[in-house]
Amino acid sequence: MPLLDLTPFQYAFAFFALFLGGAVKGTVGLGMKIVVLGLLATIVELPVAIAIIILPAVTTNIWQVFGGPPLRETLRRTWSLFVMVCVGVWFGTEILAASNPAHLAVLLGILLIIYAAYALFTPRIPSPGRHETWMSPVIGGITGIVGGMTGSDVMPGVPYMQAIGLSRDMLIQAMGILFLLGSTMIAISFTYRGLLTAEIGVASALGSLPTLGGYYLGAKVRSRIPEAQFRKLLLAALFLLGIYIVMTNLT
Repeated sequence: MPLLDLTPFQYAFAFFALFLGGAVKGTVGLGMKIVVLGLLATIVELPVAIAIIILPAVTTNIWQVFGGPPLRETLRRTWSLFVMVCVGVWFGTEILAASNPAHLAVLLGILLIIYAAYALFTPRIPSPGRHETWMSPVIGGITGIVGGMTGSDVMPGVPYMQAIGLSRDMLIQAMGILFLLGSTMIAISFTYRGLLTAEIGVASALGSLPTLGGYYLGAKVRSRIPEAQFRKLLLAALFLLGIYIVMTNLT
């Protein structure tokens, strides 16, 4: 579905999705892309949804990269993961370009369900220990491929970075690098493959406005309500949304 064929209601819904995603990001520190993708995938094809959120994702993640500890410390543990994320995204978007969007939307829905279930129950994942050297690039490659196919670069990269024992500040910065690299590589790959048109590029740039507005509100909300309570409600909603996307695209 071309972006310019959206109805006024769909434009309003997209604006709301971007604003909500920014608010979630500001409140809990992550989840913007998966929230926006989950909502937009109900009104447009997945490749269009992924393209729309490129610039909003970049603008909301820059602060995580440069607002934390020195980059050298974080990259020393995670550089091989990030290199393979970039490689994986390139191949993932190639799969996306040649696949049925409905099938990939189902995959996105499944990822939403897995991510929400994982985060709700927060299982303790054992540290890779001495296997970290080879596991980091493998996990990075898988995360990149999944991110290129669905636009969601959370699984399995974020749980893995939690498992290797990064400090809180380094973990937040590492997640910012992961999301920023993933969005940048998607933009490059989409442009190369003709999936990022001028119209969608303009819409993505305009989409940064409600996303940043939502982020600002979320940062304010974070200081007023218990984050744990908000997080549980959000994850429950993502779980149900994932089920809805899967059922909608399978019927």
